[in-house]
Amino acid sequence: MKREVGKAEITRIKIQGGIYVGKYLMIANAGPEDPNRATVPFMTAKALVEKGHEAIIWLYNNAVYLMKDGCHENVQAPGLPPLEDLMLFLTTVHKTPIYIGISCAFGRGMVDEHENILCDMVYGELAAPPKLADLIVEVDHVVGF
Repeated sequence: MKREVGKAEITRIKIQGGIYVGKYLMIANAGPEDPNRATVPFMTAKALVEKGHEAIIWLYNNAVYLMKDGCHENVQAPGLPPLEDLMLFLTTVHKTPIYIGISCAFGRGMVDEHENILCDMVYGELAAPPKLADLIVEVDHVVGF
């Protein structure tokens, strides 16, 4: 199946065993101050990966704190799996791209004005809005949390 974008055509569908495989971008905004909203993007990414889809996570606002060493291990939402377990799956079992919004990390003292990292981060890649724009165009679905 092809979707026309301007004059260019982009093929976006992969079939595995007769099942559509999509590419999803989760944009997370909540950090440790809201364990439910912080956990759901990771839980959704894990569920998508387990069903054969591709998942990417972009962290904005306080969600950038989740990549600080010692943070995600202490996030537990009532009735949801521990964020630590979800992170283990998404960073070791199935290496899922996780991007840390650099402007949000800078605003929270995690990087300096030269993009030098000022704290221990456990996973992820610092990225700026142009990378987010590229991802939005590249994926099939964008999901905001």
